[in-house]
Amino acid sequence: MSKTFSFPIYTTISDTPTPYCEEIDPEVFLYPFFNQGVSAKRKAFTDRKTSTLGESLLPREEGLLPIRGFIFHTAHCGSTLLGRMIGSSPQVRMISEPEAINGLLLSYLMHQITEAQALNQLKQIIEAYAISGDGKKSIIFKLTSWNVFLIQLFQKLYPSSPWIYIDRETEELVKILTKEDGGFIDWWHHPVDILRKHFVESSICEDQESYLRHMIEGHRKNALAAKNSNALLINYPDFLTAFPEILAHFQLTFSSEEMANALDFQRFESKQFDPILFEPIV
Repeated sequence: MSKTFSFPIYTTISDTPTPYCEEIDPEVFLYPFFNQGVSAKRKAFTDRKTSTLGESLLPREEGLLPIRGFIFHTAHCGSTLLGRMIGSSPQVRMISEPEAINGLLLSYLMHQITEAQALNQLKQIIEAYAISGDGKKSIIFKLTSWNVFLIQLFQKLYPSSPWIYIDRETEELVKILTKEDGGFIDWWHHPVDILRKHFVESSICEDQESYLRHMIEGHRKNALAAKNSNALLINYPDFLTAFPEILAHFQLTFSSEEMANALDFQRFESKQFDPILFEPIV
């Protein structure tokens, strides 16, 4: 069994949000989504070690991997593919849409915890993922799409860190999302307006399409409002040809072998861990 580390797995959604950690194999980061990897790797453990994230578990700052940046994005824009391409390098630890961050941000929205508390716990969670010791040299976070509505928290903590935003044409996305479920799409179907009220005015959302349109445009609006000298805004599918530019933006240098391995991910379904060939919908 390979060496295990204590990483944040989830955060309770409450007025006293608590991040929980588990001892787990760092191979979880090779999966399309971090918590998907957690579920898969748990099968190998009969006695999991779970603990709350507190001062005693926080790594010393000198033992942290350098944070190369953050990936913000809209829905269905290829961000998972990009994350897997970057994370395919043995030098990069890619944290993809961790529920520990989502739970904290939902607590901030729904239970009105203070910004100071949110910032403190967000920093603790991010640094808990950055513990070194498995040969990685840097870390990048690919966040859940709606996290861009709270991008100011990340910028306050890491004002000089590079970040990118991947966008996609609104009407094209609306057509795709009306056939999908999960994520902020489920918020529309919820019988109580618990979450969507934090992102759109209910009065202007007469139906699902108008809701999706406003959510997509809201993602874009927040990214544009946050744009600074550390930002790289790019559209789907342009990021595929701009991959070297993205690496440079994150101050990463791939060898020719690493680059070939990364580009090879374009052949497969990005949201499937097993290599299933990608078949575009005609």
